[in-house]
Amino acid sequence: MKDMTEYTLITGASRGIGAAFARRLAAAGNALILTARDGAALQALRQELESRHAIPVHTLIEDLTRPAAAHALHAECNRRQWRVTRLINNAGFGRFGDFTSHTVEDYEAMIRLNTLAPVELTRLFLPEMRAREHGAIINVASTAAFQPTPYLAVYGATKAFMLSFSEALAAECAGSGIQVLALCPGATRTEFFGAAGRPDFATSNPAPMQSAEAVVDEALWALSRGRHRVITGRTNRLMLLASRLLPSGLILKLSRRVMQRWLGPAA
Repeated sequence: MKDMTEYTLITGASRGIGAAFARRLAAAGNALILTARDGAALQALRQELESRHAIPVHTLIEDLTRPAAAHALHAECNRRQWRVTRLINNAGFGRFGDFTSHTVEDYEAMIRLNTLAPVELTRLFLPEMRAREHGAIINVASTAAFQPTPYLAVYGATKAFMLSFSEALAAECAGSGIQVLALCPGATRTEFFGAAGRPDFATSNPAPMQSAEAVVDEALWALSRGRHRVITGRTNRLMLLASRLLPSGLILKLSRRVMQRWLGPAA
């Protein structure tokens, strides 16, 4: 019998914001497809969710920095007849430091994971959502999308791309029954900073950090209201509002000084 269950596919689901999405959606009764590179973490999360909630949870181990990974995910979902009606493009990573302190290969992987993989997955799953006349896509961008960020230059540029792409796509999908949301969190208490080379960022950064759960709650609230963009956290919203009142050159100078102070020798 064909599986008529409607699934939410979450990339980068093994930890952080992705895992928080999985827990919140599972608690609300949503069937899930979780994908990430860390098979052990995915399996542990699957067992946790299935033990607490009467929902199907499937896992697919995949490295979305691989050129063929998005097509492989889409093909596997179709092969198993999993109907994906909600896509959360969450997987991504950054690297702190001077632009020349990281390799070309590192930046290639970052651009592929942060931008190309979400575009590919959206292009593959969106026609099926349109055929059903309902669906939702959440693309995780960042507050770094709103201005250039020295010492986080490529990461910030990928998130600016995701913000622009998401908002344009939201306009294209207006009236189709498909929602597109750009999720723009600020600094969040996840493993991101450790992976980016600054595990001490939480203690050296004076600004308050949100939990992954708080970010997800704001995202789901915004989606339920039909929003196409959400900047999570009142402090983040106020800081971005203030930044728009200042000249761009001054903002760049201030951003450079702040990042240099936080990063120290890494800058």
